[in-house]
Amino acid sequence: MSEELSTKEKIIQATFSLLKSNSLSSISLSRIAKEVCISKTAIYRHFKSKEDLEVAIHERVFKTLYSNMKEIDVLYREKKYKECVISALRFLKEHPEILNYGLFSSPDVGEDKRLYRYCDEGVCIFSPFFDENHKIKNYSLYSKGLFVGVTLIDFILGWFRIADTSEADYEVYEKSILSILRDGTNCSNELFTKADFAHLDTICLESLATLPQLDKKLEALASVVAKVGFPNVTVEAVATELGMVKSSLYTWFSDKQQMLTSLIAPEINMMLSTVLQNMTQVQSPLEKLYILLKTETIYFNTRKKMLTACKWIQLEGNYNRERFEKIVDEDISHRLGEEIGKSITKYIKGLYSCFDPNLIGGWIFSFPVFLVVNAIHHEFSEIELNDSLRSLFNMIAGGLKLNKNIAKEGND
Repeated sequence: MSEELSTKEKIIQATFSLLKSNSLSSISLSRIAKEVCISKTAIYRHFKSKEDLEVAIHERVFKTLYSNMKEIDVLYREKKYKECVISALRFLKEHPEILNYGLFSSPDVGEDKRLYRYCDEGVCIFSPFFDENHKIKNYSLYSKGLFVGVTLIDFILGWFRIADTSEADYEVYEKSILSILRDGTNCSNELFTKADFAHLDTICLESLATLPQLDKKLEALASVVAKVGFPNVTVEAVATELGMVKSSLYTWFSDKQQMLTSLIAPEINMMLSTVLQNMTQVQSPLEKLYILLKTETIYFNTRKKMLTACKWIQLEGNYNRERFEKIVDEDISHRLGEEIGKSITKYIKGLYSCFDPNLIGGWIFSFPVFLVVNAIHHEFSEIELNDSLRSLFNMIAGGLKLNKNIAKEGND
């Protein structure tokens, strides 16, 4: 019996090791068997199927995270909030497999559903956000939690992409993250008047009012993704969703990869082009930041099917950067990068030398996606969605040290 448990544990550990650079669905049993130095059929002595192994991995992830969260909980009860963040950062840094599993092995983009079990197990750090029925108790506080969570995840992912690093480099990197979080969560100033917000909102709403309807093939793709996840999507499944024969789709696409790229790329480029167009209509870095966030939020809130595409983009960006870069139009990407670089991220290198401006740009673009996903899950009203977005805007601006003085300078 002990030998059987030992082999079973080796299979789980090998799978965990592979998760550091792969999504769970992309890891074959043959590859796991090779890591453990056993035959593929030997895995079935311990797990009835790959799905059975995935359940075991899910439980291991929960127990590993739960152990860390209980340690953070002690710090939280002692009101050592900075130490809570440091503990979370270092845990994620030391466990890339946990982060990859959470982000890339689930069709769900949001994180809240995963938090409920920890709440039910008595982890107090989440108690200010949710009641016993998992409903949000305080939307302002919830927005702060979202700001902290997205920041931790995005910047640790950014750290993994930096080559040739040392512990001294990490200490500087960590201090910079803490600075962004401190300045962001402590930013209590209203940066715009209600009239200012109304004017900027109008720019965004008018630009998105005439968007064409979502391609029916893309809607079908989104429905299939919601059922089986991106790695398991097939041309045949999308054709069935459309009520067509498989061969009909092959008149448009040669294979699954071309289907995904051809359907998703035009939508993403249309959204980015609209963001760029709207940003050029205002002057100050603060206005441009809000316009970016608001345009993207309206886009995803009105084209909710596109949220599933974000999971694929996330997967492609993490595991296949070269292919991912082909999705976004080079000219739009360049001009949008310039627009963000000469305003929103203009002072980043002077403030945080360890952060690439592109990392900051990606971090900003993440917020509307997470916000809309969780707004749908929690059934936010339009007012709650707008208030949460404005809270996030204030915190992002605070973290980047964008203020009204800089706003007056514009792009000078």
